[in-house]
Amino acid sequence: MNNRNIFRIDGMTCDGCVATIKTKLEMEENISEAIVTLVDSKLELVSTKNFKISQLNSILSTVGSYTVSNDLKNEKNKIVDYFSTYKPIFITISLVCLLSLINFFNYGKTFEDLMRFLMGYFFIIFSFLKLQNIKQFAISFANYDPLTKTIFKFGLIYPFVELFLGVLFLTGYFLLFSNILTLIILIPQSYGIYKKLRNKEIVNCACLGSSFNVPLSNLTVIENLTMCLMAIYFITATII
Repeated sequence: MNNRNIFRIDGMTCDGCVATIKTKLEMEENISEAIVTLVDSKLELVSTKNFKISQLNSILSTVGSYTVSNDLKNEKNKIVDYFSTYKPIFITISLVCLLSLINFFNYGKTFEDLMRFLMGYFFIIFSFLKLQNIKQFAISFANYDPLTKTIFKFGLIYPFVELFLGVLFLTGYFLLFSNILTLIILIPQSYGIYKKLRNKEIVNCACLGSSFNVPLSNLTVIENLTMCLMAIYFITATII
């Protein structure tokens, strides 16, 4: 299980220092990746165990006068970093909302229409991102989706399933079937993401396909659960 921790590192003066620190740390057995940035004196460590600051300082003492300490970033910087990391997802979701509102103001009449447009554009746009490299998407998706992990071919057809659902939601056809299928594909996926996050495993999110390198987060869970809640609403309204 990989852990990701952020520290402050002082004493660096050039890119050579960055390379030296990175090489030294990644030589350690329990460290899989060390991301060192000079401009903000940051050390991001991906490891199979949690290193104490004293241990890191001991390791680096052999290569220079570098000092590792707790991350001193303020809350504002942490928020900026979060939005910077997940910017592709926020941009995609914003585009989904914008297109849905445009469609709603032109053709919609009820709140159900707005939800239908949101679900339709969500599936259409995210499927487009996955279709750019289907095989690579399926490989990443299998890391946390139980269905793809069991049947790899499901991951290969998943982008087409999303595209199909997007068309059905936007046209308004077979809505009961579409919402049931939405729950079938999203509930296991959400559970798989929850397990990875609970175990603090570092896994790339496959929702944006292979175009972006974005780690799994609660943001993906919120997306999926929001879609599931809308699907449940539609199913309940249809049955009642």
